[in-house]
Amino acid sequence: MIGARELKEKTSIVTDEISQDLDEVTRFLDLYKIRAVEIRTLGGNRVPDIEKSEWTRLKKRVHNEGWEVVAVSPGIFKGDHEDKILSDRELTETLPKTIYLAHDIDPNYIISFGFMCQPGESINADVVERLKLASILCANDGFPLLLENEPGSFAQTGENTRAVIDAVGHPNLYANWDPCNANILGDSETLAKCARALRDKILNVHVKDGIPRDDSEFPTYTTISSGKLGWKQHLKVLKEIGYKGYLGIETHMEPLWESSEIILRELREIVSELDFWSGRL
Repeated sequence: MIGARELKEKTSIVTDEISQDLDEVTRFLDLYKIRAVEIRTLGGNRVPDIEKSEWTRLKKRVHNEGWEVVAVSPGIFKGDHEDKILSDRELTETLPKTIYLAHDIDPNYIISFGFMCQPGESINADVVERLKLASILCANDGFPLLLENEPGSFAQTGENTRAVIDAVGHPNLYANWDPCNANILGDSETLAKCARALRDKILNVHVKDGIPRDDSEFPTYTTISSGKLGWKQHLKVLKEIGYKGYLGIETHMEPLWESSEIILRELREIVSELDFWSGRL
């Protein structure tokens, strides 16, 4: 039976941020009354290379437990844009196989990345074409493709990500907004501008937090209460722009189970305080 809390929120979690073991994932979801997940890796393998037996178990669990699969993330286009061999393989093998398997669990979205590049490098026609082809492949099977912003890629900040989406110009390409990946922690106004730049293109949001590092574009990941992102303020911005999708927990810190518990509790407290979902579920 769906609990009262589940009717009042749209919170999901990336399953491997709990465990690589499906039984452990199920226990966590049942304990905390979550019925929406993202699928990335299981049993140590990433979609679409999850072992057949594990995939069969996942498929049964999704249907038997009534889970909503918000997204699957095969990790395509995380490589350098000049690595044509890799991106060709991702377009002709990884993504088609992901789409084929996706019909087993009927995700809302498929997630892509935006190719790694040098600082200040401008997006080129080849990158645009590959993202357009990926958007078309997903559209043909009814799955919106979400471009996730990533440090060091053509799609890093909200403005960068919007520029890539606009350059591709395909109606099936949207945004998976991860404010912690924008590499601007501690600057709530700049993060707000990022979200407003993407506005109508944001269909999913990842929730994690961290502290900036001088030696890396990636932060040291923390709980929400210890991080520098400012989730309360950013959720106000997301509510202001009318965001109605899921808030997907992407813990990124050990120990996974315990850290995910803390982040979930902190997120729920903020969402409740802001009455975030009021009138929008």
